Amino acid sequence: MKIIRRFKRGLVLILIAAGILIFLTGCWGKREVEELAPLLGVGFDLGDKPGTFLITQQFAMPKKGGETGAEIEDRTFSIEASSSREAIEKISKVTFRTPFMGSLKVIVIGEDLAKSGDFTDMLDFAQRFAEFRRSMYLVLAKGKAQDILSIKLRSGQLPSMAIKGMIEGGDEISSFPTVRLGHYLTILGTKSTAPILPVLESVKAGEGIEYKAEKENEAEEIQIQGAGVLRGDRFVDLLTDEETKGYMWLENDVIHRLINTVGSGESKVDFGGQVISSKTKYKVSDNDGAIELKYQIKASIAVDEVLGLKKQLSETEWLELMKEAEKDFAEVIRKECELSIQKERELGLDFLGIGRHVEQKNSKYWKTVKDQWEEKIADFPVALDVQVKIHHSGMSSSSVTTN
Repeated sequence: MKIIRRFKRGLVLILIAAGILIFLTGCWGKREVEELAPLLGVGFDLGDKPGTFLITQQFAMPKKGGETGAEIEDRTFSIEASSSREAIEKISKVTFRTPFMGSLKVIVIGEDLAKSGDFTDMLDFAQRFAEFRRSMYLVLAKGKAQDILSIKLRSGQLPSMAIKGMIEGGDEISSFPTVRLGHYLTILGTKSTAPILPVLESVKAGEGIEYKAEKENEAEEIQIQGAGVLRGDRFVDLLTDEETKGYMWLENDVIHRLINTVGSGESKVDFGGQVISSKTKYKVSDNDGAIELKYQIKASIAVDEVLGLKKQLSETEWLELMKEAEKDFAEVIRKECELSIQKERELGLDFLGIGRHVEQKNSKYWKTVKDQWEEKIADFPVALDVQVKIHHSGMSSSSVTTN
């Protein structure tokens, strides 16, 4: 009898559960993936009319009959509007799919808009709207953002995805900063530190690089080189490639670097190498009221090339040559850092975050100088200690290419 009662109770529970499932309506307000238009990149430029912006939105659309689901076609729209929301509304009227903002990877700021200082209004929408993520990348375009997002790359990639790939692969050369929306907003809120953005530009065949273009003088490639410094939300000046590399060293952002020397020692030999690892530390010292910031940079480098070596070397001579290489590599790093520090002094803008370091280590002193910090930057003492160690000098100390 007990077994029968248990069986009846179990049957009743199964029927109740089945009844509940029948009346469930599923997810409310769901949107099928096939009905969405994933937004990959957005570009902001000044509009022709006062108070307007030229907003470019690049969507992804899967290719019909594509071999893989990753193949996408280009759907890029540009429209003049007074706000981001207005632009989305206008573009939604001509797309047959609902724009999805959560997939946005890159925001490109046009040079003219950055100089006007009005682009933070566009970013305000990006940080408030729930679908956007603060992890999206920010880049500054040389020229118009619309032109960058409209380039037809030879690889067939959409410019937004190519930019994302370049940024995420940037650790291999560590020659430009990676700036996400959240990081930019944090720096903007510190007041003392000047924001910095990597600079993006188009490259034509013959402009420092040669390649076969489908059409003569067609811009088919893009590159990230250098960085732009801002005062608050207004673009002020560009850092050169070397100045930007100095910034990367001082910010402890060098993961790997390709680095070359110009022979200055007795041997007149040039070296090419790769940074295996590096570490930058800083110390704020107080010598009887004289405050100084000292950077200590330690780098481990593998030598890939020895150029200009005219004879075979003994083991002792080879060790001496590697000591010379350490000095030459350290001098290259020192020069890049000094150029970056010099640029900071010239601009009167603390894009290196020296004030932030001083505040963390000596808040009492910082309170006395923070209101005049832009003037103090020009002559604030900064010292450098660069140490390089060669941990790998190639497979052989001799070569058949030398006499």
